[in-house]
Amino acid sequence: MIPIRLNWQRHTDGFQLRDFRQSNGLTVKIAEPRSRRTDALLHEAINLEDPIVLRLVNCETDADYITFLNRFGALEQKDISTSDEIIGDLEYTLGSFDKPRSGGAVANVIILNVLRDRALSLEGLIKETLWTGRVDTAYRVRFLNELMDHAEVVVHPHFVHAADKMRFVLQAATLFDFMVMEVTAAHEAEAVATSCEHCRRIFLTGSLTGRRSHAKYCSDRCRVAAMRARNAAKEG
Repeated sequence: MIPIRLNWQRHTDGFQLRDFRQSNGLTVKIAEPRSRRTDALLHEAINLEDPIVLRLVNCETDADYITFLNRFGALEQKDISTSDEIIGDLEYTLGSFDKPRSGGAVANVIILNVLRDRALSLEGLIKETLWTGRVDTAYRVRFLNELMDHAEVVVHPHFVHAADKMRFVLQAATLFDFMVMEVTAAHEAEAVATSCEHCRRIFLTGSLTGRRSHAKYCSDRCRVAAMRARNAAKEG
């Protein structure tokens, strides 16, 4: 698998979740950086044991999304401005893999509904093409090619130098592009997606995932918890 890389950044002091009331009276949940301080990040996909895309897809609560942003950074914007007070209304669109818009007279915060929509789009992509039982390779190839074109996924062939060696990589433009490429890398490795029989979280099995193709649990923790639950049911 050709490594996929992304030079990105995250906010040092993380994000805070707050309600923003618009002029129409509606309240929108937003994630706002606590400060302007940032740390440089290098994301690299060289195996499929713990892809970032599944970290996002498996988010359930508002707190989960904030934790994701704190650790991995924003999806589309490398630089997110902050202000003491946000003014104006939030303008944004949701929907599949179209690039979301947010702006107007407002600081570049992250609208939680947009982030959740992006996660649902990626989950749909995984279930449409990687899910157990999806075997029509021709369909998957056509679907993925059309998706990457529609979503305007940007990656650049790139050489990097480390430890006196030269490597060929694909450099993604944004974190969202990086995650779409993680899904395509899973296809190249012929990995399969399924859900954990204990916690229901989505995970990958097969080549480069560190799990056997017939794995039923996403982790040893879930496997042990399921076993204890079965034993408790028998004793009961």
